[in-house]
Amino acid sequence: MAEEQDETKDKDEVIVRMSKEEWEYVKDLHVSVDYKEGFETLTPKQQDYTVRHLRDSVGIEFIAGLLFTFIIMVWSLYMDAPLKELANPSDTPLDERAPWYFIGLQELLIYFDPWLAGVVIPSILFVGLIALPFIDPNKESGIGRYSFRARPIAVSAFCFGYAMWYILIVVGQFFRGPGRVFYWPWEDKTVVKDALPVEMVNFHIAGGFAFFILYFSACVIAPRLIFKGFYKTLGTTRYYIFVSLMAIMLLVPIKIFLRYIFDVKYILSLEIFNTALNF
Repeated sequence: MAEEQDETKDKDEVIVRMSKEEWEYVKDLHVSVDYKEGFETLTPKQQDYTVRHLRDSVGIEFIAGLLFTFIIMVWSLYMDAPLKELANPSDTPLDERAPWYFIGLQELLIYFDPWLAGVVIPSILFVGLIALPFIDPNKESGIGRYSFRARPIAVSAFCFGYAMWYILIVVGQFFRGPGRVFYWPWEDKTVVKDALPVEMVNFHIAGGFAFFILYFSACVIAPRLIFKGFYKTLGTTRYYIFVSLMAIMLLVPIKIFLRYIFDVKYILSLEIFNTALNF
C-alpha cells in the first residue's frame, strides 16, 4: 500500500524552476515542496514534468514578438503599398499580382490546375504541418519539447514544408515580372520579355499511372530500408500518415522540376464524369 502511494506521489509531482531568491518567498507556503539545486541535475523524465517559470517562457516569447514587430516596421518603411485605381474588366495589367501572403498560391497556378493549386495542395500542406507534431515518435523527451534532438522527424518535415512555401512566395514576389515571366534580380522588369512559345508535353495515361504507383511505392518502402527501425518506432498508422504527407509535399518540387527541365505540363490527365482531373 505504501508503495502505491509513493508511485502516485511521483506521478503527481510538479517541479517548478525558480531562483534561490524566489524560493525564499514560497518556502513558507503550506505545500509539500522541496528545493533542488539546478534544473540540469534532474533526469529527462523529471524535466518532462517540469513547469517552466513565467519569467522563462513569457520572457522569451515577448522578446521574440518585439523583434518580429521591429523587423516588420523597418520593412514597411522601404516596401511601398500603393492604392491603385479601380479595376477595369476590359484591361488586365500584365504585372498584376496577389498580395504577398497569396503569392505562393499564385505561383502554384503556373504548375497546377486552379483547383489543385488553390484548394487541394494548400489544404493538404497546412493540415499536414499541423499534424506533424503529433506524429513524433519520441514519447518521453518529446513531450513539450521542440528541439531537433528531441523531435527530429517533426522538426525536419515541418522546416521542409515551411521553407518550401516561403520559397514560392519569394520567387513569386521578386522573380516574376510582367506576364508572370521569370526575371533574374539583375534584369529590368520594366522591359517586357517576349514569352517564347514552348510546346508542353503530357505523360501518357499509362505512364502517369505507372509514375504515381512507382513513386508512392518508393516513398513507402525506401524509409523502411534506409532508416532501420523507422517503421517500428512510428508504428503502422503514424508511419503511413507520415510518408503520405511527405510524398504529397515532395510532389510540388518534383512537378516544378519536370515543368522547367522536361516541359511536362501534366503527369496524369483524366476526364471523369465530364470533369478534367489534371496533375
